[in-house]
Amino acid sequence: AVAGSLNVVSPTWFALNDNKGNFSSLANEEYVTAAHAKGLKVWGLINDFDKNISLKRILGRTSTRSRLINNLVSTAMRYKLDGINIDFEKIKSDVAPAYLEFLRELTLVCHANDITVTVDDYLPTDATAYYDWKEQGKVADYVIFMAYDEHYAGSEAGSVASLPFVREAVSDTIDMVPSKQVIVGIPFFTRIWSISGQTTTSRAVGMQAAIDELNADGKTAPWNEDAGQYVSSYDKNGVTKKTWFEEDKSIEEKRKVISEYDTAGVAAWKLGLEKASVWNVISRYIN
Repeated sequence: AVAGSLNVVSPTWFALNDNKGNFSSLANEEYVTAAHAKGLKVWGLINDFDKNISLKRILGRTSTRSRLINNLVSTAMRYKLDGINIDFEKIKSDVAPAYLEFLRELTLVCHANDITVTVDDYLPTDATAYYDWKEQGKVADYVIFMAYDEHYAGSEAGSVASLPFVREAVSDTIDMVPSKQVIVGIPFFTRIWSISGQTTTSRAVGMQAAIDELNADGKTAPWNEDAGQYVSSYDKNGVTKKTWFEEDKSIEEKRKVISEYDTAGVAAWKLGLEKASVWNVISRYIN
């Protein structure tokens, strides 16, 4: 049961699985019917995470691009989806022009069939300027920027999404895309970091799991004004454990910042990792 502020779900249903523009599907008619009955829109997500595919081959050929677009849209129509969410995260600079062309062509077909097109993006950096977010904003209905993974598996220990990081993320993205088309992605997860000598590892866990572990270890996490989060750091069995928590207060601080910029809304990764009480916080900041 989620609060009334949730109005779109984006299930990870489609995955590119060959270089001919085909994809696997987990689409489920009952799910869509149940979501619609609750007043939720369903945006089916397609990703490029399969290691054996080449985006250059799929998107670089007109015929393959067309096959992918036609299959996607006909699947969306068959399952009565309200939208398609493009989560391609392995775009290199040499694929970018073909990717933008794919988005243009997809949007034309989708809009002709009353289907919303949304695109997931990393945060803007100079190194990834070839994504051309301005152009994406001209084409897609919404651009969803992932305002998390400030620290990630393999990085040094730190917050997944500290407040300064989120603020910079939003101000950078609305320079590229009109704020009414920007959706800010926030994390429903955190990382529990373990530092032993020169080795740093982390586990991504849901909100409650992180709190439970802190309690089980009998420790506390003071509020950190700079990060906008409760932060714990303590030694256990010779290992330093650090966590930057996500919970109601940290999410509220993020929502305050995001609401200053009048964006279209927030998205979260991912449903089920949050505490139920977080929805009350999110609802308070819905226009």
